[in-house]
Amino acid sequence: MSQPPDDPRAQDDSWLSHTQELRLEPVQFIARTDAVMRLGALMLGAGASSARVRDSMERAAHALGIEQLHCRVGMKDIVATASRGQMFRTRVAEIARPAIDADRLTELKRLTEQLRPGTTAPELQQRLDDVEARPRRYPTVVRVVGAGLACAAFALLNNGGWQEFVAVGLAAAAGQFVRMRLARLRTNEYLVVFTAAIAALLGYLLVAALFTLAGVPGGQHDAALTSAVLFLVPGFPLVTGALDLARLDLNSGIARVVYATLILLATGTAVWGIAAVFQATVTQTAGPLFDEPVLTIVRLLAGFVGVLGFAVLFDTPPAIALTAATLGTVANAGRLAMVDAGITPPVGAAAAALAVGLGAALVGGRLRAARVTITVPAVLIMVPGAAAYRAITGVIGGDTLTAIQNGFTAVFVVVALAIGLTVARVVTEREWSPPPRA
Repeated sequence: MSQPPDDPRAQDDSWLSHTQELRLEPVQFIARTDAVMRLGALMLGAGASSARVRDSMERAAHALGIEQLHCRVGMKDIVATASRGQMFRTRVAEIARPAIDADRLTELKRLTEQLRPGTTAPELQQRLDDVEARPRRYPTVVRVVGAGLACAAFALLNNGGWQEFVAVGLAAAAGQFVRMRLARLRTNEYLVVFTAAIAALLGYLLVAALFTLAGVPGGQHDAALTSAVLFLVPGFPLVTGALDLARLDLNSGIARVVYATLILLATGTAVWGIAAVFQATVTQTAGPLFDEPVLTIVRLLAGFVGVLGFAVLFDTPPAIALTAATLGTVANAGRLAMVDAGITPPVGAAAAALAVGLGAALVGGRLRAARVTITVPAVLIMVPGAAAYRAITGVIGGDTLTAIQNGFTAVFVVVALAIGLTVARVVTEREWSPPPRA
């Protein structure tokens, strides 16, 4: 065995053997810290907000006997320092490519709630192995159909007809299929989004042209073009980023919002390019094709299908997906009715998001669901993705007035949605309220 030098303080620790290094820090404490860090990394990789990741890690740490845990959670990384008595250990984890998986997020939340003091690190690691080994809840074809139905429902909500519904559905499904195939190649994410958007837009124009050749052209083709790429709207980063900012978690919130903005820019650039090449007017908006009460019925059906489609795209468990679809349908129909009555879109969006947040608080506990798996699909159908793409197209094409109008509409509606969800959280969750002053 190697011997220490005469003056260890003047030398480095290279003389220590691997076994001696392990003795410097109890192996059990290392195992507990690793288990807590792995739980946080799995939650962050599944799309959880930084606040949810931090709360879950702290709950797990206390169950494992770690006295204190200090975390800094970003969009793709976690830095955590665990301490027990005089011992402390700092770990860093980085998620290479987060992928939204509401099913895994739900299972991890339920696992965390079941942890009790006395839980051992091997027990937690085994349960995490079980969660990580679970396959995606829905096969590829189901998620592709979900994306197609969600965007087709958007086409109806944007006042398209049955021709636009069919064309958008087929195009969005094709775009989502391309997106999933390219994602397996581990290439640049913005390139994946741009290519998927091009595939969806070309698919929409092709189906629309086939309808024209068949003698059944739709009257709202240009207005529905942007609906074909709404499956690319980064709903989870937008909502979780806004919630992080509301809790003054700037490190994660700013990163998520910037990431979502870049995804929107990549998609918007594709929309502008296709519109310029094929002389499409994406800034056009369509008027309603139906009168009341048919209009309300169409909005209710389209809203339910749209939210359910997005929930399936995110691998949301069936019971949670149906709950989100019900809440989102009612709230979105109310929002559209308020806008028709003359109320400004941001006010209507805030009221609808507040209703969704309160509804999720009422049913989330019974379903043992992560709140975000209910609220994100429910409010995603209210995100003005079409307005955002029109704003980007207006900027690139030099149509300043259109860019400003649509850009401000998109920003203020997204902010209003975040305000509504935040107010619901503050009212219903104790940890969102500020601590009392001493």
